Amino acid sequence: MRIALVAPLVSPIAQPYIGGAQAMLADLARGLRARGHQVTLFARAGSAVEGVNIEQIAVPDCVRPANFSDSSNANAPDAGFFVQANLFLDVCLHLQRNAETFDLIHMHAFDWPAYTLSALVNKLPVVHTLHLPAVASEINEALRVLDRQGHPLTLTTVSHACALTYAAYTPIDYVIYNGLDIKAIPFQPTVARHAPLLCAGRITPEKGVEAALEIAERAHYPLVIAGGIYDREYYEQRIAPRIAQAGSRVTYLGQVERETLWELMGQASALLCPIAWDEPFGLTPVEAMATGTPVIAFRRGAMEEIVQHGETGYLVEPGECAQAAAFIDDLPDIPRAHCRAHVEENFSLDTMLDAYEQMYREMTATARHD
Repeated sequence: MRIALVAPLVSPIAQPYIGGAQAMLADLARGLRARGHQVTLFARAGSAVEGVNIEQIAVPDCVRPANFSDSSNANAPDAGFFVQANLFLDVCLHLQRNAETFDLIHMHAFDWPAYTLSALVNKLPVVHTLHLPAVASEINEALRVLDRQGHPLTLTTVSHACALTYAAYTPIDYVIYNGLDIKAIPFQPTVARHAPLLCAGRITPEKGVEAALEIAERAHYPLVIAGGIYDREYYEQRIAPRIAQAGSRVTYLGQVERETLWELMGQASALLCPIAWDEPFGLTPVEAMATGTPVIAFRRGAMEEIVQHGETGYLVEPGECAQAAAFIDDLPDIPRAHCRAHVEENFSLDTMLDAYEQMYREMTATARHD
């Protein structure tokens, strides 16, 4: 197939990835290319995915990642919003004008213009992967309007929990878990008894960095934090002072590339995911389990679909830092080989590619029939 992948424009699709959606998209593009498909990735300038043709889009610095941790989503559009909208307008019109070049369009941007402007494309089937839950009211309403008007958008998302958040606005056509090239991730069969805990992900309120600091402090374990500063004010006011107060017990490494992150994961006693929102999937805990490292997470969003309580980690109720810390003593009861096997059975790149290929076949068959 000839597939146009449209990336989020808030950052390049290049290491170190800003988030799991960007990492997944790079893996998807490479995986489809390896299976013989013609893949063109429309992405921000500076993107680099080996072996994949990239249409580099010049994006001004005013286009920045949005903050979806605030469920009120009360921020008014800024200049970057309109710049980005016009860039998506340009991409959608280009794809409509050059429809004979592609068989379908697969969009990954969680932005209001990406959904609304894709309605301009009527010569090709269009699918959107929803990488975030229904946290943006304007996007929820746009999807509701598109569904009500019968526009043939196909919607897929990354967990059943995430799909459920959209139930009041639009049906979700497919649920496809994110997958990993597990062969590329080294398995670590053993770690030291008092190996550090790890918190990995963007530094933003919904990822629960403060709770991770509290859990490590309660358990008297060292903590390593890896992730880029997504919310500068949050980091400077809430995180940096606690890191300084903890001294040598907490190490902040900043944003790291995937291979470095996998090495850190393999050396950790557990990955902490005390999330403060309904996580749509959680690629980081899956990566950790692939290295053999169990996960301790708050029971929110997709965590119950990813972590098997007592088998590949532990789930605790949101905010229960003391209980999360208590489970650290039980980590030796989790066979690291079970964590790896769980990922191999449920979250492999091949499984994800198979599901997307099947979806593509169904979409193009429907388009030909229409």
